[in-house]
Amino acid sequence: MVNRLFRRLLPALVLCAAFAAPTQAQVVVSQVYGGGGNSGAPYSNDYVELFNRGSEAVSLSGLSVQYASATGTGNFGAGSAQIVVLPAATIEPGRYFLVGLAGGATGNPLPAADASGTINMSGTAGKVALVNSTTTLGCNGGSTPCTPEQVALIVDLVGFGNANFFEGAAAAPTLGNAIAALRADGGCSDSNDNGADFATAAPAPRNSATPPAPCGGGGIAYASISDTSAAEGDSGTTPFFFTISLNQPAGEGGVSVDWATADGSATVADSDYVAASGTATIAEGATSVTISVDVVGDTTTEPDETFLVDLSNAVGAEIADAQGVGTILNDDVVTVAISAIQGDGQLSPYNGLAVATTGIVTGRKNNGFFLQTADGEDDGNPATSEGIFVFTSSTPPEAATVGNRVLVQGTVDEYIPAADPHQLPLTEIVNASVAALSGGHPLPAPVALTADLPNASDGLEQLERYEGMRVVVPSATVVAPTGGNVNEAQATATSNGRFAVVVAGTARPFREPGIPVPNPDPLGSSATDIPRWDFNPELIAVNSTTIGAPAANVAAGCTIIDGTLVGPLDYTFRRYTIYPEGALSVDCSETGLPRASRLPTPDDATFATWNVERFFDTVNDPAIGEPVLTAAAYERRLAKASLAIRGYLHAPDVLGLTEVENLTVLQTLADRINADAVAAGDPDPGYSAHLVEGNDVGGIDVGFLVKGADVAAGTPRVEVLDVTQHGAAEVLTNPDGSTSLLNDRPPLSLDGVVHFADGRSHAFTAIVVHQRSLNDVDSDDNGSSGWLTLGQRVRAKRQAQADFLAELVSGMQADDPTRNLIVMGDFNAFQFNDGLVDALGTVTGLPSPDGETAVDGDGIDRVEPNLYNLTLLAEPAERYSFVFDYQAQSLDHVLVNDALVDSPLVAGIELSHARIAADFPEIARNEEDTPSRLSDHDPSVLLVRLAAVRFADLSVEVEALAATVAPGEAMQFSAVVANAGPDDAGYPGAGFVLDAELTDLAVAAPAGWSCDAPLVAGGTSTVSCGADALAANDEAVFALTATAPAALEGSQVTLTAAATAQTEDPDPENNDAGATVLVEDPHAGVPLLENGVPVGGLEGGSGAEAVYRIEVPAGAGNLRVLSYGGSGDVTLYVAHDRIPTATDFDGRSQRPGNNETIAIAAPAPGTWFVKLVGVRTFRNVSVRASFD
Repeated sequence: MVNRLFRRLLPALVLCAAFAAPTQAQVVVSQVYGGGGNSGAPYSNDYVELFNRGSEAVSLSGLSVQYASATGTGNFGAGSAQIVVLPAATIEPGRYFLVGLAGGATGNPLPAADASGTINMSGTAGKVALVNSTTTLGCNGGSTPCTPEQVALIVDLVGFGNANFFEGAAAAPTLGNAIAALRADGGCSDSNDNGADFATAAPAPRNSATPPAPCGGGGIAYASISDTSAAEGDSGTTPFFFTISLNQPAGEGGVSVDWATADGSATVADSDYVAASGTATIAEGATSVTISVDVVGDTTTEPDETFLVDLSNAVGAEIADAQGVGTILNDDVVTVAISAIQGDGQLSPYNGLAVATTGIVTGRKNNGFFLQTADGEDDGNPATSEGIFVFTSSTPPEAATVGNRVLVQGTVDEYIPAADPHQLPLTEIVNASVAALSGGHPLPAPVALTADLPNASDGLEQLERYEGMRVVVPSATVVAPTGGNVNEAQATATSNGRFAVVVAGTARPFREPGIPVPNPDPLGSSATDIPRWDFNPELIAVNSTTIGAPAANVAAGCTIIDGTLVGPLDYTFRRYTIYPEGALSVDCSETGLPRASRLPTPDDATFATWNVERFFDTVNDPAIGEPVLTAAAYERRLAKASLAIRGYLHAPDVLGLTEVENLTVLQTLADRINADAVAAGDPDPGYSAHLVEGNDVGGIDVGFLVKGADVAAGTPRVEVLDVTQHGAAEVLTNPDGSTSLLNDRPPLSLDGVVHFADGRSHAFTAIVVHQRSLNDVDSDDNGSSGWLTLGQRVRAKRQAQADFLAELVSGMQADDPTRNLIVMGDFNAFQFNDGLVDALGTVTGLPSPDGETAVDGDGIDRVEPNLYNLTLLAEPAERYSFVFDYQAQSLDHVLVNDALVDSPLVAGIELSHARIAADFPEIARNEEDTPSRLSDHDPSVLLVRLAAVRFADLSVEVEALAATVAPGEAMQFSAVVANAGPDDAGYPGAGFVLDAELTDLAVAAPAGWSCDAPLVAGGTSTVSCGADALAANDEAVFALTATAPAALEGSQVTLTAAATAQTEDPDPENNDAGATVLVEDPHAGVPLLENGVPVGGLEGGSGAEAVYRIEVPAGAGNLRVLSYGGSGDVTLYVAHDRIPTATDFDGRSQRPGNNETIAIAAPAPGTWFVKLVGVRTFRNVSVRASFD
């Protein structure tokens, strides 16, 4: 009876674990119920039922019932609240034994328990073992595997829900507050497979007083008589029917039993009923017979009354239940219309009062039924509902058959579950008696819901007017897929039939900023402006199986058509909910699911993030108590993940994964993707895994898959430079001074470079994160370690994690402002302030003000520069990665920084989602060869588009307009930056450096270029110029001027120019050039004439020259230059600021002989040059210059 998976993993246990002891093997766990006392529970206590399915009596001496949670680390029977030692009682064959357990305030008491204990089981999932020991088993089959010796002590084992230890191939189904697990065939079925042997049903506890039901028949037949009730009627007689039944088919000769009526509070003398008696016969092979007693009708108002039917003298059977009770329900009462009970507001005017009402039964749940006024009898007021729910706590009586007109007497109650005191009330009738008045009535016509009612604006209570009534949605759009229960060990799921819709034409509802109405501010916060959101009143839940219709497994985007979504409208778990009366007609042709992310272009580098939801393997890790998968289940998960990553994420360059068990699992996935790609005829992506173990007690970590296949010889697609875990030792300090680890799953960074085959590359830093979940974030349960509430601690931890991450990314940017930063993963936070913690605002550098969140002292901007949340780039209808509580929402995000967005190498960024999970029904997890619902999160893919490869061949030419410049004169340079193409040069730049400090340096740039102010320091003068582009085959001409400093006379000044661009230059060798100017007075050797002072003794041959200069001040006049004396023939020239020539002069005297005169009445100030040239040989000639 042990888990067959366990047997496969540990073959040595097979021989010793099949039985505990021959006699004890007959006793099995036949029923398990853990919802006792919870909201909606039919019974006040949990229980475990045992059954002797053998042929011999069995003593329970030395045995115990032991409990362990579904996946936790606690062992079976680890404490007194986990074990019930059974008394030394004996169970006869076919008999039951009821073990009553812990309970609550809701529900009826159990039948008398045969043993009791304080085990408080989960209402949904857990493990129960019947053990041949009175002490703890010492294992739990999960985190603490059971040894062969421990397995041998297990008489029977039932794992239910997502339990990680069970018999056979699957656990028993998930349970609920009104759902128990019952072993098939009355407890007789035992195939050693919990999944096959157990089914869910309404709790039906049986104790030792229950008539025996031996397996396979045989033994003693026991006869019992049922109770019954009905209305008496106003006249004549009404038959009351009683069923006499056997626990097994009647044997040879049949069974007979005498019966007779007897007075109770109803008497024959008062003409309440007609006395009757007789002998009932159950034919051989049959199991029951029906008898009837006539009840006399009247119009007298009186209490309900009872009479008895007693059995005696059974032949062929023994009598187990000898007395049936007939309850005559008084129908002579003043009734109140259902619409009056409901009233026209949220609260009934009859709340807390006893009422009687009549109506047509329109639907039956497992704990009550819906009652509605018949057509034509309504009050005509659209504000009052004509329907109501009658709560019976367990299966409704037969009188409440759909289509019956019934009389209900009970107390009006405005039900608000204790677990959710802020929920709107549901008007219902409790503690009710039900009497059938007539049957076969048509159901009241349903009210059609439209896009106007319910709508997105008018509040949660707008459907109050239809509460309990039949409604129809002519066409409904599914906005949240059908949920279900996951068996992690098998990697399978079962449907729970629950999904959500809006009326066709209504936009899909999304999670919105703030906390939902009508929640109050959480305890422990002083915030004054926490935002609220309306909880999307336009959303309608659908529980497809509640009243007997088949489960509808639908994806978001499907349409419920043909008016088939019709049934009673309930209000539960804060949602108005429709219970369909029959199978739904569904059209899913327009969903487009599954849908891949956008196909990358050759210019894209791709970064993806995906929460793969508790990705464990087949190896048990005792330290974490994780579910251990079967080999088939692990294979299915690997195959689905590989298909998703290759076909729907398009094999991203870097994939940040969350919720992976360890590095071995991640590398196994990498190997599987690589092998599947090759098998499909695609290139091997060469994925490698990078993961560092974190602190998560459940064993889930974050990691990277990195594509490493070569794009060129020796060049991988992604070059990994560094992988670092951050903050593993950081702690959260509690108010009482104690500490706990802050980062359960510490952020993991990867520095790398994405390479392209054409030589381009993109350096990046990626950080994958998985922040603390939203579980208990709004809990007002008592806190610990100094925290006022559990929710206050959760909020503080979430904020502290966000602060840590914010400071991490801000520090990275400060250390390297050019770092291309990508922060991605499951932030467990929305792209807006949820009113409790603004985690994403904190991490992006845009925190909400302190008064707008429930965390006191937050709102600090810790990031500079801010990050961009790319979720906000998506179309509004695409801003989700997850569906929770029927709301589409984004928990997974990709953040980038300015350096990446503004990089000239980046031509664009885009966020895309692969729609392969969030919109799918849970049972899509079972589908082979599809990626659907491997996880409950959709992956997000960032596509970073690099600028295409372009070439611009720049060159530089530099020229000095004058090779020599006198001090104080202007040095002039020309620089030409040319682009020989073939493409435009992007963001070209020109840099100029002169090796002298020139304070008046000026640069004339061409149109479209701008230059910085010259930087004059350190013996140089520098100017930088730039433009957006320089077209192919175009050039930019720059003029640079500066005064030659006198201090540099005799020295050279060199201009060096260089050109750059962000477009690749195929020939950078010609990208710089230079030119030099000599600072020197070219006339420094020319003799100076003093004003009026002659220079004599000049002589020379024909063509000989003598050059002089005179400095003429401003304001001087009458410049006279003359030659005289001696012999020979000369010509005299003068010129301003230059040495004159025979063709370039400002004055000339060319008379025969040596006596020459030049007069300039208004000479320009400055240097005047005088040249004497011999026409023939001359001797002893004098020259004089003068001015006034």
